[in-house]
Amino acid sequence: MDTPIVAEESLADVLGARARRTPADRLAIDVVGGALIGAAAIWARPTAWLPLLAAATCFLAYGCWAVTERRLHGDPSSPAPSAAAAWRYGRHASAALGLAAFITLLFALLGLALGPIKS
Repeated sequence: MDTPIVAEESLADVLGARARRTPADRLAIDVVGGALIGAAAIWARPTAWLPLLAAATCFLAYGCWAVTERRLHGDPSSPAPSAAAAWRYGRHASAALGLAAFITLLFALLGLALGPIKS
């Protein structure tokens, strides 16, 4: 059962706690599944391929971010300082990719909902 969210917790705190509780095989499914579905969306280009690609990238980015979060805060053996810096850069890059993918998903869905606009 999930623990209740405290009002003072930020989104990063909630997601970090969830990442540390999630099994490693589930995170691997997020990363591999997001990459495969994203590649298939680019290759096949079905109708509404952009929202599909953006959603797959969100899963990919969350999985990568959660792995780095677990490595930095979840493992009892902390990485060496130089390796910790690389893990932090990876965490920031995954978060930026996930945010960009989420914004793209929102705008792509909005574009589908509005349809073509002629003036």
